[in-house]
Amino acid sequence: MPPPKFGRFFANKRLRKLLTIRATLGPLDSLMSNVASAVDTPNFEFGKNWQSFLAKCYSPERLEVSKRCLAAFLDPIDLHGKTFIDVGCGSGLSSLAAYDLGVRELVSFDLDPHSVDATLSLRKLRDDPAHWTVLRGSALDEAFLKSLGQWDIVYSWGVLHHTGQMWNAVRNARTLLKPDGLFFIALYTTSPLSEYWIRTKKAYNRGGSLRKRLMEARYVWRQLVAPNLAMPWRIASAVKDYKKSRGMEFMTDVRDWLGGWPYEDARIEEVWRFGVRDLGLTLVNLKTGEACTEYLFAGPAGTDRSRFSAGER
Repeated sequence: MPPPKFGRFFANKRLRKLLTIRATLGPLDSLMSNVASAVDTPNFEFGKNWQSFLAKCYSPERLEVSKRCLAAFLDPIDLHGKTFIDVGCGSGLSSLAAYDLGVRELVSFDLDPHSVDATLSLRKLRDDPAHWTVLRGSALDEAFLKSLGQWDIVYSWGVLHHTGQMWNAVRNARTLLKPDGLFFIALYTTSPLSEYWIRTKKAYNRGGSLRKRLMEARYVWRQLVAPNLAMPWRIASAVKDYKKSRGMEFMTDVRDWLGGWPYEDARIEEVWRFGVRDLGLTLVNLKTGEACTEYLFAGPAGTDRSRFSAGER
């Protein structure tokens, strides 16, 4: 995805007022995200991209960044002693971060067998602990999810919008949540360019290796190189510093963004409304980015609301 430009704010009075106003724009069906048929477009090979990331780019430094980002968004909730499930674990980096932050029980699962293998390779770095289980499964498989029980933290970063049935996937993932748990998801945010990116992703996945490399080069030129021609040192700096975004790597995310298919997105207020009205949750934290928005919902039994500060920080 594009280099992030984050603006963080909490579910304070100003946010609630904004979302309430925008939620009156029309019925939920009219606000549903941009969805395009995947019948004629191959799915992106997410798992192979993640395996390449681990083989070429994984480092303890990236893991530390991932740990800091995870802990910061959940703050003041401490993961130590909690149960944690990673829905669509991808590279497994977030799962490893959660493990190192002291979770009591951890399950990571993904539909892509290459993502499962990637996560297993990180599990081996901790000598295959018994309280960390890695499985292959889908967020759309209700029977599979039911077998997993309920968890203190249900985590799914940038995954559910790639299932082809985003709202069903969000609803299904919510069933994994304990009544007093936290539901941490990140979803693509609708933008004026959403239709353009749908066409781009379809073209990328239909193309051969040469087309994909050319599209990647064009993207890097337009998004990174051309805007910095007058200050070329910024180019290398941006690529080097990209790991500050959750421990990720620039070209891995370029391929993930251009190729990420199936694809859906949603406006912030419709995710908020779906979480509150349809899923019975309370929004307690939100962080906007250039492509994804991160949402932290609390279960109906709730957490101690006094632990969540009002206003920006």
